[in-house]
Amino acid sequence: AGYVNEYPEFGILLMAGMPTWTVLGGGYQSYLKGDYEAAFREWLPLAELGDVEAQYNLGVLYDEGAGVEQDLAVAADWYRKAAEQGFIDAQTNLGTMYYYGQGVACDHQEAANWFRLAADQGDTEASGYLSKIPGDHHDQKTVA
Repeated sequence: AGYVNEYPEFGILLMAGMPTWTVLGGGYQSYLKGDYEAAFREWLPLAELGDVEAQYNLGVLYDEGAGVEQDLAVAADWYRKAAEQGFIDAQTNLGTMYYYGQGVACDHQEAANWFRLAADQGDTEASGYLSKIPGDHHDQKTVA
């Protein structure tokens, strides 16, 4: 008898610490198979419940137009939801959208805010973008 059989609450704790896709998995399997519509259907309810990875993944689908009509403004909205929860890739992607004015107004200061948050967590792509934006934000922690 393993821990989960002997202590059922341990299994719940184990699952609580895992990303949703690990437990539910289908959206990633659908995405990897190229069935983006199915991935969208599986991720949307999770994203609406606040799942950070599902929010980010919906941003990617809208960004790429995979399984949905491409809509950069909607992509930015989903990235923002995940970025506000500290999801590094979402912070970098949202910063990139502000940097280039894709789906949002071009705003290098706002881009720098998101890049700083991601760079502070070790994202080298975000650090690279920060070095391209004039200003003294390079060594400051910026709150978005």
